[in-house]
Amino acid sequence: MSKTSQLLKDIQGELKLIRRRLEAIEDALSEEMSADDAEALREAMEEHKRGETISLGETARRLT
Repeated sequence: MSKTSQLLKDIQGELKLIRRRLEAIEDALSEEMSADDAEALREAMEEHKRGETISLGETARRLT
């Protein structure tokens, strides 16, 4: 396997772990928040999935 292929597999594995951690965090937060807060979070997550948001780093770069 080439180094590039292995690197891509490693990155994909890391992304899967990050997604699982984010889902666990979302579940934990959902248990503690109001129905309105949970709906706002769900909408924000959907916007993120659709690519309608920009990262904090991107925002910071645009401001400098």
